[in-house]
Amino acid sequence: MLLLSILATCGSSLALADTQVTVKTETVRYDDVRLISAVGAAVLYGRVRSAAERACGGPLDTVPLQQRSRYKSCVDEAVTKAVVDVNNPLLTWYHESKRGNTTENASSTAPVAKAR
Repeated sequence: MLLLSILATCGSSLALADTQVTVKTETVRYDDVRLISAVGAAVLYGRVRSAAERACGGPLDTVPLQQRSRYKSCVDEAVTKAVVDVNNPLLTWYHESKRGNTTENASSTAPVAKAR
């Protein structure tokens, strides 16, 4: 069985001087996902993103307006860490494409990541 843990660090909504930090964990199963196609990568990415949203206190429409920037950062960081932990080229490509950081190689269908 393959499991992936999503860790989300959520700072207190009070003043920045407040040092209270909450860490929430979500576990994502992906032993049933075949990471050999973009479809498999999309399925796992969806699971990872949903878990990150739950761990960070979402969904977005339930997060108070003044905390949405922090919520989005929390989700983005949790998803990125999970993708790195899985260490699968197709999942990494899919994640980068969602962030707008990939291009398709004109001579093939192989994904190419943009340099930052």
